[in-house]
Amino acid sequence: MVFWPLSVYCQTPLGDAVAVWHMKDAADSTGHGNVLAIKGKPEFIPLLAKDAAESRLRGGDGIAAKLSAGDYFSAGQGANDSLNFSGQALSICIRLQVPSGKWDFPILAKHGGHDNLAYNVYSSADRIGCEFGTTKNRNLMAASVPFAELLPAGEGAATWHDVVCRIDGAKLEMFVDGRCVDEEFMMGDLRQNNQSLLIGAESYSEGNIKSGFDGLIDHIAIWDRALSEDEIIVLSGGRKKADLRERTDRGIAGESLQYWRPPNNYYVGDCLPYYQDGVFHFAYLLDKGHHGAKGGFGAHQWAQATSTDLKNWTHQPFILPITDQWEGSICTGSVFYHDDVYYAFYATRAIPDCPAPDGKKYSGEYVGYATSMDGIHFTKQTPNPLVVLPHDQGYSRAGRDPVVFQDERDGLFHMYITSNYKGSGCWAHLTSKDLKKWDLQLPVLSGGGDPECPDWFKWGDTYYLIINWGNGYYRTAKTPVGPWEKPETPDILMPGPPRVPKTAAYHDGRRIICGWTNENGFGGHAVFHELIRYEDGTLGEKFVPEMIPEMEKPVLEVQNIGAKENEFAGLPENYRLQMTITFDAKKINQLAPWEMIYHRDASNKVKLRLNPAEKTLFLGPTKLTQVDFSNGTMTFDMIVKNGIVDLCIDDKRTATALIPAFPVRELIMENKSTGEYTIKSLVVSPLK
Repeated sequence: MVFWPLSVYCQTPLGDAVAVWHMKDAADSTGHGNVLAIKGKPEFIPLLAKDAAESRLRGGDGIAAKLSAGDYFSAGQGANDSLNFSGQALSICIRLQVPSGKWDFPILAKHGGHDNLAYNVYSSADRIGCEFGTTKNRNLMAASVPFAELLPAGEGAATWHDVVCRIDGAKLEMFVDGRCVDEEFMMGDLRQNNQSLLIGAESYSEGNIKSGFDGLIDHIAIWDRALSEDEIIVLSGGRKKADLRERTDRGIAGESLQYWRPPNNYYVGDCLPYYQDGVFHFAYLLDKGHHGAKGGFGAHQWAQATSTDLKNWTHQPFILPITDQWEGSICTGSVFYHDDVYYAFYATRAIPDCPAPDGKKYSGEYVGYATSMDGIHFTKQTPNPLVVLPHDQGYSRAGRDPVVFQDERDGLFHMYITSNYKGSGCWAHLTSKDLKKWDLQLPVLSGGGDPECPDWFKWGDTYYLIINWGNGYYRTAKTPVGPWEKPETPDILMPGPPRVPKTAAYHDGRRIICGWTNENGFGGHAVFHELIRYEDGTLGEKFVPEMIPEMEKPVLEVQNIGAKENEFAGLPENYRLQMTITFDAKKINQLAPWEMIYHRDASNKVKLRLNPAEKTLFLGPTKLTQVDFSNGTMTFDMIVKNGIVDLCIDDKRTATALIPAFPVRELIMENKSTGEYTIKSLVVSPLK
C-alpha cells in the first residue's frame, strides 16, 4: 500500500475523499483500505512529460492505468461498506483519456440493473454520461454531454478529460474539464445496493459483467460530500486550464442570442428581460427536456446573459438556481430595481411532500424573492414563501408569475400575481410600502382563463400591461393601475410560436420584447423584436437592427416580375429574404389571395399568404388580422434560421412560425388571377 504525503492533499480536495486511486498500483492513496482487485492485465505506466505535469497539477502522480480488452478493477463494497453511499451528497472525480477517440464502454459503476443501480459513469459512441439511483426520483438521475461539445473543438473524444459528478441534495451536476455541461434534479436520498464498485466495467448481476474500457485512467476519487465549484476547478487544472464557460455558453465568439438556444438538452423558456445602467439583461427560464425535468415539475432555473450592444453577450451564473428539493421549478417572475437593489420576484412550484424553508408543505406555486447589488449575483430571501393567497377569501389556487411596479404618485408598490378568484382567472393584486410586507387588494382582470405572466411598463405618457394568453395581448392606461383599455389597432405582440413575451427598456428610449418558440410543448429558441410606440400610444413591432444575422452574397436577385407563377429552387438552409410587392390599392376588395410557398414536404405546404380583401396575412399557421394593404406596396423582410421563420412587414408588424422537418428548399409563387401583383424586387441571401 502506498501512502501519499499530506502536502499532496492540502493542495487539492483529495484529503478528505472516501477513496483515491492514483493508478500507480491498486492501492487506495487515502489509507482507508479501499484496495482494488485487479482483473485482467492492466498496465501501470508513467505518462509522458506534458501529461504527467498535467496530472500533478490536479494532485495526481503522473502515472496512469492502461486498460484494454477485458481489463478492469473491483473495489467491492469498499472497506467497512464505505463505497455504499446513503444520504444526499456524493462527488466522483475521474481523469481519463481514450486516445483512439472511440468510446462505448463502462467507466465506473455500482450497477446491478437500472432498478437497483447506485451510481454509474459510462460512455456511448457519441457522449459521456452518468446516472444515479435515488429513493424518490421516478427514473434515474442522469446527465450527459456529446463529445462534439467538449473542448478542444474537434478533439473532444480523444483528449484528456476531467469528469466530476456532484450531488448536493438538490441536484446532480456533471462537470467536464471544469464546466457544468448537464444536470438533473434530486428527490429523496441516494440508493444503496450490494453490487461491487467496478472500474472499467459494470455488473448487472453476479457473474454478468460487461467490460471493454480501452484507454488511460490517471486517477479516481470519491467523496461523501458535494465538492465546491472552486474545488472542481482545482481538480480540472486550475483557472488557467479549466473550461470556465457557463453551461449556457457554446463558446462561439460573437454568437448572437437571436434564434438561439443553449447547448445539449437545454432550451429557452419564459423570458424575463431587464435593463439597468446601460446593460441589457436577458434573463430566462432554463428548460431541460421541454418541461420534463423533475418528474414533469419542470425544474426551471433563472439563467441570464448580458450585453451592452445586443451583439456581444456574456453568459452569467444563475440568477435563481434550484437549491432545495421542495423547489419543483423556479417559475416566471420579474426583476425590479429600487434604491440600488435588484429584487427578483419569482414563484416556486412546490413539491407537495417536501417542506419549504418555513417548515410547511405546499402544493402549487408560491411567490418568493431574491436580492442582488449588481444584477448578477442574487441571494434568496426569507420568508419563503413570501406570499400565500388565502383560500378562505376566494382564491382557489396559489399565485405565480409576479410583476412588481411602483406608483410614482404615492410611492406605493404593487404586485400582480396570476391566480384564480371565485372560479375565474385573475391577477391577484397586492400592495406594499417596503417590498417585503404585502397587503392583499381586490383582484385585477378577473374573468375568463388565467392571465399568465403579466408585464407592466411605462413608455412615454402611457402605461402598458401585457397579458399572456398564449400570445401576448397588451392593454393601455393613463395611470399606473388602470383602468386598462384595449387599443383599436391590433393588440397582439409577437404573434406566432413565440410565447410569454415580456419587455425591457433599452437605451435612447427604445424597448425590446423577448419570447420563446413553442417546440414540443414548452421551451425552444429565443426570439427578440423591437417595439415601436406611435404618437397615440399604440404599439408596433419590428426586427432589432443589431440582431439581424449577417449575410453572404445573394444567391437570388429578381426585379419587376409578375407574381402569378414563379418558382426558385436551391434555397440555402438559413437565409434572409427581402421582397417588395405591389398591387392596385383601389381594387383591394377584388384582389385574389397571393401565396408564396417557402417550405414543403411530403405532407404539407407552408406559405406566406396575403388576402387584401379580408385584410389578413398568414405565415404558416400564424394569422395576422387588420393588415394594412392601403398603400398598394408592401415590404417583407423574412429570416429563416434554426427552423424558425421570422417576418417583418413594412417595418411595423411581425409574425413568426416554425418550419417542419425535411424541407424542400424552394420558393413557389402562386396566384389565381393574372397581373394583379408585381414583385418589384426579391433578394435571397444566405446567412453567415
